[in-house]
Amino acid sequence: MTPFPEKLRTSRLVLQRLSTGMEAPLQAVFEAAGDHFTTVTGRPVPEPDAAERELRSAEAVEGREVLLIRLSESDEPIGAVGFWERHPAPEIALLGMLLIDRRHRGQGYAREALASLEETLRNRGVQELRTGVGAGDVRRHEVLRALGFSAADERRHVSLDRGRVMIAIFQKEIPPAE
Repeated sequence: MTPFPEKLRTSRLVLQRLSTGMEAPLQAVFEAAGDHFTTVTGRPVPEPDAAERELRSAEAVEGREVLLIRLSESDEPIGAVGFWERHPAPEIALLGMLLIDRRHRGQGYAREALASLEETLRNRGVQELRTGVGAGDVRRHEVLRALGFSAADERRHVSLDRGRVMIAIFQKEIPPAE
């Protein structure tokens, strides 16, 4: 597989590919968007080594990437995107995380970052993006629908709480370039 680009640029953002050794800005974003972890761990704050574990995990799996979202003008880190390209099939990417610092929400940054990622994935042959959130997490369902995703399925997540957690699967088509 061709390496993922080091940086993606939009009019307001830079999405920077991260690797081990670049944990500090990711950990700061995790702390500024701690509500993301409530669904994942049940606590509103990340573990002190959450960024380190995320980057180690991404480096261990081909096609898995973590991108730091920075403001173009100030270089301030405001969010992160994590995904797994070509999983569970060659034409699908699994979006594992899209989070924005609470202070920067409501300004279209998540939508802009996602559009940039989709364009890059489209050029790499990906035709669909999937993600999963808690089956009862209505707020996140609404956000995903606003970003163009549609509900696809509900199932038990095998690794969360020993398979007792129900997740809702959402999908979004990435149409071919015109």
